[in-house]
Amino acid sequence: MQQDEQVFRYEVNRNVRMVLIRHDAELSRIDYSFIGNTVYLDGDLVKVSGNFSVQEIEALASEVSALPHVQDIQFNLSNWIVTSSGDSWKITRTGKSVTTVDASHQAGTLDDATIVIGNAGKLMDVLKDIKKDSKKEE
Repeated sequence: MQQDEQVFRYEVNRNVRMVLIRHDAELSRIDYSFIGNTVYLDGDLVKVSGNFSVQEIEALASEVSALPHVQDIQFNLSNWIVTSSGDSWKITRTGKSVTTVDASHQAGTLDDATIVIGNAGKLMDVLKDIKKDSKKEE
């Protein structure tokens, strides 16, 4: 990789991060990388305070695609299907809905088993409580 390409890659990655932050995206849930002339977005695209709307994702995608040196964006998201359709975007929410679990913004999909521990305790006590709760649900 030439020096100019490394500078462009660093610059575009920094700009993509700024766009995600500006749109209130939860950065711990999404990976991004600029390779060649393409920005790759992988993971869950969720807001710190909840879910994105189709219009918000379209604005985010348009902003990223307008960055210097970016010719394409590839989305590999578990909660959205985003494809380029000429001059517009086709955006569809998938079956996996992402929700905010608590005020500390720990998010999880409805399909996983996210457990929020409200107070600190001994690990073994917490695990026993989880086991008891799971038996109650059965």
